[in-house]
Amino acid sequence: MNQLSSFIATKYIKFKNKDRNISLMMKICFLGIFVGTFSLMLTLIIMNGFEKVTHEKMQGINSQAIIYSNGQQIDYLAVKEYLSKNYNNYIDSISPSSTRQVLIENNKSQNILFLKGIKPETETLVTNIQEKIALPINSELTELINNNKIIIGAKTAQNYNLKIGDTLTLLIPKEGGQNKIALKKKEVIVSGIFNIGLEEYDSNFAFCSLDFLHNLFKENVNAADQISLKFKEPKINLFEKIINLFKFTNYEDNILKTLQNDMPALTVTSWKNLYPALVSSLKLEKYVMFFILALIIMVACMTMISLLFMYIQQKRRDIAILKSMGYPDKNIRSIFLSIGTKITFFASISGLGLAAIAGYLLEKYPFIELPDVYYVSYLPARMSLEIFIVVFVATMLLGFLATWIPAKASMKINVAQVLRQE
Repeated sequence: MNQLSSFIATKYIKFKNKDRNISLMMKICFLGIFVGTFSLMLTLIIMNGFEKVTHEKMQGINSQAIIYSNGQQIDYLAVKEYLSKNYNNYIDSISPSSTRQVLIENNKSQNILFLKGIKPETETLVTNIQEKIALPINSELTELINNNKIIIGAKTAQNYNLKIGDTLTLLIPKEGGQNKIALKKKEVIVSGIFNIGLEEYDSNFAFCSLDFLHNLFKENVNAADQISLKFKEPKINLFEKIINLFKFTNYEDNILKTLQNDMPALTVTSWKNLYPALVSSLKLEKYVMFFILALIIMVACMTMISLLFMYIQQKRRDIAILKSMGYPDKNIRSIFLSIGTKITFFASISGLGLAAIAGYLLEKYPFIELPDVYYVSYLPARMSLEIFIVVFVATMLLGFLATWIPAKASMKINVAQVLRQE
């Protein structure tokens, strides 16, 4: 852009216009883009926060990827050796687990509980279950589930009035006579209480060591129902992160697909496939909110078209004089492009800046409480540089397109007619 064109555009913006309508329209344009950008960015920050918190809650018990075989147990050591040999560059941690249904007996009442056996030393590498242990505080998972100790959910503890150190009786099926179901009793000690924040887990699950579960059900010590995986974080630059925002598949999906092709006898899936409705709804809500709030920016940009047409009509004499002096048409067009671009730039930067401040406060000091129907007790927030860039670029593009239409009209002014009349 020509320096003189930029200088004239800046003077037009700064100069106190005699026409109050134009001054008012300029303020409306600025405020419209400012409010639209701020609303859009803050909404995306909050939606990102919800997505992050939901993922963290789900990964309190589920890993990034899960390998299992329908109706059969897996040879954990064989699979681990294969993955370590062929996928060492992609897989960070591996952990086996098995889940069995048991009856719990307490005060003459019985209920079904899912008892999940894990290896505590590797489970903490693939899930964040360690962080979900509410009681005892600052305790290690390896100490809580050794021998016959188990940890139970907060809802289970509440429903059965259990506390740390209490003894719980498990009823486990064993081989009986024909058409008979025999149960054996096994006493366990409640050593800890976890609180994931999802009632289906907090009221129905308990954790024990995998060795204890194998011994309880007389199973092969190298067998497991499923193998949990955690992937290494890919080293990607900012540009690749922005591109990934618009992709339907990501790094994790590509590895899962490759693993499934290499191990057709097993099923390889992501934790997201266990909750497809939840994951899809979060993604859909984010995209819908983006497009709805982007309309506010679009409306503000439409106002800019009116503003620049009014400006061109008011500055017809100036344009005619510049043309008569030999000033190129493209440079005259650049003047009005510069006006629209500067208004859009400063309005969007101001909106993004205020959204960043609000997002930082929400992220650092979660002071807005939410009702119990949500997964979280406070309004979450998560800022992302790539989303800031996408919103800024999208706003600038809309502003430029809205500016181009009237700027092009400035080239069609008849110099002789304007100079003769004015």
